[in-house]
Amino acid sequence: MTTIEFFGGIGVIGSSKIMVSTPTARVLLDMGLDIPSDRDLFRAPVRERPGFELRDRLAVGYAPAIPGVYDPAQLSPAADLGQSDDRQTAVFLSHAHLDHDGALGFLRPDIPVYAHPDTVLLEAAIAVSGTAGPGNQPDMTPITGTVTVGDITVEAVPVDHDIPGACGFLVTTPDGTLAYTGDLNFHRDGAMRSQGFTDRVAGVDMLVTETTLLSFDMPADATVREPRSEAELLDLAAGAMTRAPGLALVSMYVRDVDRARRLIAHASAHGRVLIWPGQSAALLHHYGVEDVVTWDHSRLQTSGHAEAVARAEAAGRGTIRTVSLDAVRARPSSYLVQPDVSDVPSLLDLPLGAPHRGPGTFVPFIHAQGEPLGPFMANWHTYLEWLDLLDISFVSIGSTGHATGEALHKMVADIHPGVVVPIHGFRPEALQVDVPRLLPEYGASYTLDGRKLS
Repeated sequence: MTTIEFFGGIGVIGSSKIMVSTPTARVLLDMGLDIPSDRDLFRAPVRERPGFELRDRLAVGYAPAIPGVYDPAQLSPAADLGQSDDRQTAVFLSHAHLDHDGALGFLRPDIPVYAHPDTVLLEAAIAVSGTAGPGNQPDMTPITGTVTVGDITVEAVPVDHDIPGACGFLVTTPDGTLAYTGDLNFHRDGAMRSQGFTDRVAGVDMLVTETTLLSFDMPADATVREPRSEAELLDLAAGAMTRAPGLALVSMYVRDVDRARRLIAHASAHGRVLIWPGQSAALLHHYGVEDVVTWDHSRLQTSGHAEAVARAEAAGRGTIRTVSLDAVRARPSSYLVQPDVSDVPSLLDLPLGAPHRGPGTFVPFIHAQGEPLGPFMANWHTYLEWLDLLDISFVSIGSTGHATGEALHKMVADIHPGVVVPIHGFRPEALQVDVPRLLPEYGASYTLDGRKLS
């Protein structure tokens, strides 16, 4: 009998881990870091203990007790989870966001990890940048079609999200089929991939879907519409840059490589060079983005930035262009800077006050889904206080990578699965559809038709 277990994404946005098992094989879809819905014991200023990340998370219930999955070397000697499982086991990564890939470093080294080729390249760039999750990052195998794991077959089906290589999966077992969306949307760049996923998995026995945007209420006076297009986002960025007579700041999620490429080109078209922190520059450079620029030695950055740049250049992809702090101070209107939000006082190095600007001069912080992400992050309010102190204007231009509630409901109707399982959201019950719905319990076993096993 095929069983389905959910070890994450229950009442939270992220921490996705879906185990599909038969008597001879196991397939784990995603391996995200656990993100509790009410608190996070490992949030800043807490620092995880190097080498003890898995042990500590298991001890406080922030990692699932799944036998035969974890690297025995990272477990405590008394743990009984390090025993191998006789069944063939493999992990399939939908995309390279921490809530989906952040716990990959805890895996047994003999468990293969499969992902879209673009995700494999991006994970390599993340490793070079020094921004990967805890543990020992595994080797990954590109999946270009289907992979067979024992009596289970897994097909990667690309979707539209806000990161290269995003995929859903179609899992075929001896008892039927399961489709998993990963994270997706239906508004970015025509959403041809997400529509293709919908068509490919139509009629599956079980559909497991993200429900991120169902977590939030639409304001009563808001017009129901799709999120901004990337073209609209760039127009808003251009407007903010044009209004700024001096320096402009930006914050975007660097793993959104396509948006980074567009923003670099758009800044250039408006007479500005986009300067990245060293780790962001290393990631983009290693991925193959052109015209990446970072700071030279004249601006002090934390050691991780310099080390990341050195690794990226040593990888043989050429030298990353640098800019001096004096050059930016001399011509602030020629630059767009992405600050290092983990080093907030470094804002004081930039030409943001006298004599570089007069009273009331507009200096934008163009926020495009970058860090800090929102009020739910520990550093959000502190960062806004710094912006207020420096008289910097917060300009929101973001566009979500997730499907709207309307689009999710249409997708489920079009796929019309035997049963739908909403996860990856604070309010999965908000998915109201005309097919049977399962709100799963953490770690419980279910059949493909949604029946809970005792």
